[in-house]
Amino acid sequence: MVRGDDGQEYGPVDLDELREWVHENRAGLGTDVRRDEPGADWHPWQNYPELIALLAEANATGPGHPTMVIAPIWRRVLAFGLDLILISILVTPILLTLAVIFLPDWFIHYVVASSQPPYTYSDPPLDGKVIGSLISDAMLALYFTCFHAAHGKTPGKALLRLRVVDPAGNSPGLISSFLRAFVLIFSMSVLFIPFLYAFLNPQRRALHDLVADTCVVDA
Repeated sequence: MVRGDDGQEYGPVDLDELREWVHENRAGLGTDVRRDEPGADWHPWQNYPELIALLAEANATGPGHPTMVIAPIWRRVLAFGLDLILISILVTPILLTLAVIFLPDWFIHYVVASSQPPYTYSDPPLDGKVIGSLISDAMLALYFTCFHAAHGKTPGKALLRLRVVDPAGNSPGLISSFLRAFVLIFSMSVLFIPFLYAFLNPQRRALHDLVADTCVVDA
């Protein structure tokens, strides 16, 4: 029996049919399977030696990467946190420069507006905040896009021994890496809610992985 990425159960199926599913990228490491026996529990694909052997056979006759193991979510979270710390170190000098440029105007506007009647008050200009936010997002996109396209891993992922791969097991291309970074930034802007989807599928893929057709595995 096989549990698909959509949560549905399929089977029972024999090894020949599973071999076809592997070639079609419908099953592989991280897929939940169980024996066709009463009370059998679900386990990841890599828990069964015969399925690992099937992947090795598929690798010899076509695309496949039997050494790939789906990365645990806790290591992905730690790697992401390390990357955010590194990005903040890179971005801080730029944001401090913007503060020096825009803070005097903001303070003058505040003092003048505070001395006026309430009905004439307006919020201080947001130019500095908007520009700072755009720069932060641009740095995030550049950071993740370049590292993933070039190496399949960021410094944080390298420390935690993780890498991002496409369906063929290679580092994602430039377009896929940018698309992944773009959706990642969107997910951050909505309180990380799309990240929760990683808990709902066997490949532990969040929304940005699904859109870019990538997966995070052990390096």
